[in-house]
Amino acid sequence: MKTLLAVLMSLLIYTANAQMRVHLINVGQGCATLIEFPCAAILIDTGGETDAQYNSSEALKAYLDDFFTRRSDLNHTLKCVYLTHPHKDHTLGVPVVLTPPYVIKNAVTDGLEEGSGKAGQIKLHRAAQDSEDNSDPSDDIGFEAITTADVGVNGITNSVIDAVNCTGTDPTIKILWGTSATNPGWTDIDFKNANNHSLVIRIDYGASSMLVTGDLEEAALASLLKKYQGTNLLDADVYLTGHHGSKNGTTQELLNRITPKMALIGMGDLSRHVLWTAWAYGHPNKGVLDMLQKSITTPRQTIPVKAGTGAKTFVDYSVSKAIYATGWDDSIVLEADATGHWSKIDPHAEPTPTPNIVPGLVNVNTASETELETLPGIGNTKASAIVKYRQRHGNFSSIEDLDRVPGIGPATIDLFRAYVKI
Repeated sequence: MKTLLAVLMSLLIYTANAQMRVHLINVGQGCATLIEFPCAAILIDTGGETDAQYNSSEALKAYLDDFFTRRSDLNHTLKCVYLTHPHKDHTLGVPVVLTPPYVIKNAVTDGLEEGSGKAGQIKLHRAAQDSEDNSDPSDDIGFEAITTADVGVNGITNSVIDAVNCTGTDPTIKILWGTSATNPGWTDIDFKNANNHSLVIRIDYGASSMLVTGDLEEAALASLLKKYQGTNLLDADVYLTGHHGSKNGTTQELLNRITPKMALIGMGDLSRHVLWTAWAYGHPNKGVLDMLQKSITTPRQTIPVKAGTGAKTFVDYSVSKAIYATGWDDSIVLEADATGHWSKIDPHAEPTPTPNIVPGLVNVNTASETELETLPGIGNTKASAIVKYRQRHGNFSSIEDLDRVPGIGPATIDLFRAYVKI
């Protein structure tokens, strides 16, 4: 009874706070992105990197097990699994999610069955087909294979692509790109490259948004930009950096259209010096990091990293913008509310309480302790510390100055940044 009560209370709190969480799971050199909503969860790609030093399928299973233990109300169910394209670093974990206790309700791919990860993609295709062929409709997996011919100027969505229906803030999920059945004017090499047929996925949660471009390379990115010229469908808060930070997966023109607040990179640990790793590919590329640093508007505490200048070749680099990579940061969780406010949180944290009173922006130079306590991440102790610091040292000249207050650091500042003014 106590366990049931705890589950119900956890669900009630999460639903009341109405947040979306983006989990970029550390699967080494690859991608697996779990999107968590108050009423459901979806998974984009399944990793990853498997060699003598690392097993991405084990890492994926461990993360999903921990997640569903916390979100037991979801009953190990993924409302949809999306595979952007059939390369091994995006499909290797398909057998994991097709194995009980996990349940898949829908699947969306680009339909291709060639490439290094074709085994995983084919396995998901056959699972969807077999589910409809048997006599039990309760285990049917809805399925869509998307081509660019299917996708109109507003993208495409339906009950399979967007199977999530939450009360309150209901997310919108669209596909903006898929397989090109005919050559749109690319070179033969570009047309035969499965990367260029990746699904492009857009997720909106109220005023918060995210864009996933799979492993699209320059030729396809140019076509994507042309297709959505004059629309805001590529404009998003969070960009899952294309092709693991490869030099051919992001262009300045693309970033100019996205105008991202934050970027995520799914890439491996550079200490693993074997084939098919971030080290072997030179990910993430220094030129891409330079473009992201120039384009992203949100800061992060400066960290030293290595930036690739070629295969197996790196230079020292400092990241000071909100660029998060699994190779540097391990698994990453970003949390968004329906107002467009994003923050990076601990992967195991409980939902951040929604502020009780925010009648506009709180002025940290004039607000009382009671008003300060309404801000995310600020309780009685930190509110008192802000007032005491202000009394002793005078007004704050910037939001970053709050870092000088005992008990408040960059992570806490990111939580309440959207709710305060100077």
